[in-house]
Amino acid sequence: MQYLTENQIIPKELEQNIKDNQNIHHYFDISFKGIKPKNYCGFLSINNDSYFIVPKIADEHTQNLNTFIYMLIYAYDINLKNEDLVNADNKEHQIFELFIRLFSDALLDEFKRGVFKQYITMQENLKVLRGKYIIEKNFTNFYHQNIYCEFDEFSMDN
Repeated sequence: MQYLTENQIIPKELEQNIKDNQNIHHYFDISFKGIKPKNYCGFLSINNDSYFIVPKIADEHTQNLNTFIYMLIYAYDINLKNEDLVNADNKEHQIFELFIRLFSDALLDEFKRGVFKQYITMQENLKVLRGKYIIEKNFTNFYHQNIYCEFDEFSMDN
């Protein structure tokens, strides 16, 4: 992973790729002096290379990365355990892999917990009595052969 510091001119080999890609122009200031990342921080993938636009927090890139990860975790209320941080420090990794792993762990926990189910109260006009008989609605329709009733339906679709 290569680091780009915000508001500092980027290397010449990236300039043409950034100029050609219109989608990322709003993340950069393009001038006659060169191309600088604006006040954004995050990750950029160009030609299968990962670039981290570092916020100017500290002088060391690893401290910037750790601070950036902490800001993301805090801002998006990501539930991260100490074991996850230790596993991430022991390996040479990309930040995407860490968040993909967190997402997959959370998804697995949701699958283990099961689909959310609950009872939904419904009112319908039925041929047979099901649940509670609703007197008020049945008195208004004497000539119908159906019965207004209220019942609880167990549903996974909610």
